[in-house]
Amino acid sequence: MMQPGAASPPGPWPAAPAPLRFGAALRGALFCAALAVLAWAGQAVLLHPVRIVDGDEGVVAGRVLRGNVADALRQLGVQLREGDRTEPALGVEVHPGMTIRVQRAFDVIVTVDGQHVETLAVGGTVGELLRERAIRLGPLDEVTPALDQPVTPGTAVRVVRVQEVTRTRREPIPFKTLRWAEPRWEKGKTGILREGREGVVEYTERLRYEDGKLVSTTVVGTRRIQEPVAQIIGVGTRIVWRTLRTPAGVIRYREALPMIATAYYPGPESTGRSADGVTATGMRAGLGVVAVDPRVIPLGTRLYIPGYGLAVAGDVGGAIKGRRIDLGFNTLREALHFGRRPVTVYVLD
Repeated sequence: MMQPGAASPPGPWPAAPAPLRFGAALRGALFCAALAVLAWAGQAVLLHPVRIVDGDEGVVAGRVLRGNVADALRQLGVQLREGDRTEPALGVEVHPGMTIRVQRAFDVIVTVDGQHVETLAVGGTVGELLRERAIRLGPLDEVTPALDQPVTPGTAVRVVRVQEVTRTRREPIPFKTLRWAEPRWEKGKTGILREGREGVVEYTERLRYEDGKLVSTTVVGTRRIQEPVAQIIGVGTRIVWRTLRTPAGVIRYREALPMIATAYYPGPESTGRSADGVTATGMRAGLGVVAVDPRVIPLGTRLYIPGYGLAVAGDVGGAIKGRRIDLGFNTLREALHFGRRPVTVYVLD
């Protein structure tokens, strides 16, 4: 117990009256409300109006908090798929009134180096698509569609690798064969007076390859390395007269030709009903008048045929070509008896 007159010990402040405590609470509530109003005002300042033009969904407009394009798309519920692209890019900061364009990707097929590749594109040109896919083009490569053509859904792009190389090759040039009348040689003799020699020609060619396959060869240059030398065949023209003893006496001949002889009778049984018995030279057909090929024995030439006798080349025949001779007889029996046989025809003077 405290003694009367003693001093009071120090202690807590006495409790404030009730009106004072109510004023402090009111001031706190007003302060919190002021903070909320300021926060709302600040948030309203941070919201930006933007407009999104979506290739699939149309136009989406709204307000977004400050951030980049990716944030704006997320806040407005616009989802991107693989290959989609935005303009501006996703990392660009949003500003009030910005328009964001969403380019939706679509499938295209690119064929290059023998492979078919399915890829995604958002438009642009064929050239831009190839650059984006790091597909390098050679100076001769061909692209379909053309590089400046637009890429649309379903576009099929083909790159043909083109390579051109140049090569040279050589080929022989055939030589000609000439015939020379050689007066030193007896008629009928032939031989080589000069050997022929092939020439050489060099071709320069351009070879075109597409995707590794040869598709064309074009000659772009020709050069003669060596000229050909003609072969010369000598043909004897000197007439050497000889004699031959025959049943008709000694004959003098200049040439003996091995030939195939047949026989004919100028009557209708052998030459047909329309035949009149007159030969190509106007002579009457019969014994001693023979048909020849004028390129071998000239018409009018006197001949001697063993087993037949003396004759003159006075007619021609459709079947008498080359070293063939048709001997005339006076009767059909004689012609049939002679038949067909090889003979030596002596050409007289």
